[in-house]
Amino acid sequence: MNPSLKQFKGEYQTLLLDYLWRQWSALGVAGQTQAANDWIIDPEALLLLTCTVGRSDPRLFDEVLDWLQVNGWLINVMRLKRILRTEEFAGEPVLAAIAGWLATGAEVPKWKLLAASAPPLVAAEPLFFSEDGQAIPALGEPEPIFARYGWQRGPLRVRGYSQEFRPALAATLALQLRALLGINVRCEIVMYLLTHDAAHPSQIAREAYYFERAVQGTLADMSRSGVVQLRTASREKHYWIKPDQWLQLLNRGAQTAPKWIVWPPLFSALEQIWLRLRDPKLHDLESLLQASEVRQLMAKVRPALERAGFDRALSDDRQHLGESYLPVFIADVKQLLT
Repeated sequence: MNPSLKQFKGEYQTLLLDYLWRQWSALGVAGQTQAANDWIIDPEALLLLTCTVGRSDPRLFDEVLDWLQVNGWLINVMRLKRILRTEEFAGEPVLAAIAGWLATGAEVPKWKLLAASAPPLVAAEPLFFSEDGQAIPALGEPEPIFARYGWQRGPLRVRGYSQEFRPALAATLALQLRALLGINVRCEIVMYLLTHDAAHPSQIAREAYYFERAVQGTLADMSRSGVVQLRTASREKHYWIKPDQWLQLLNRGAQTAPKWIVWPPLFSALEQIWLRLRDPKLHDLESLLQASEVRQLMAKVRPALERAGFDRALSDDRQHLGESYLPVFIADVKQLLT
């Protein structure tokens, strides 16, 4: 057995958790790292990935719950459910428990609806596990709400260190626009048009995870304002706005528009890679079979990476036969997180 893949499992988890910490810290989670990138963070996709990978870092998991108590009103639950219906994520049962915890004593029906849609668990299981994949036993009195959803964990005591998001950061543009315009399709349309020269309704709907009919009708209404412009090419309608004016309105006059990234398919791919690397059976195989397994894995996630625009980070596996593909796979996956 080639030990490189087993060693990479721990390295990949470290890289992925650091990636999560950087993004959450940029949104206001109490942490020591800050994101210096100029892209817009997608809070729904980030939460879904954290529901799975965050179980290997109890501190990160609970700091995110702390953040949700302060900023959870900005989460778009309808869009969250749309992402779950479109992309492959494994954390929906954990998400339901989080929603149940947030809905306790709250006047927020969106969390109650999300909690009520929880898929049934066959049996209770530990919520957290160690770096080597072993379950961490729950210490102390079990947290009753998580227990209700089938998750065993100790008492939940959030520290209250999370802050409200900082509206001037590139990373928080989605949250800033939601605070200004509401948690609705208009907000997502404005954000998309801010980061693109022009766009067709179907393009916006696909990458923003909304129904095309809702985007199309809303754009038609918004164009009547004279602020959202319309041009027709080859009988297709493309909408656009003047970014400079919007950036001035958002107190971002000296900035360029942040980068738009389609995060859900990228995060889904990263999660699938993480889950496969955690499978002990993979590491019991000979190198040639390991290479075959990870080759199949990358073939499976490649369409998601293509939709996210990250497929260019991947090598052509046809040029690397047999077990020579293992170091190529490791290098490709690392590149996705840099």
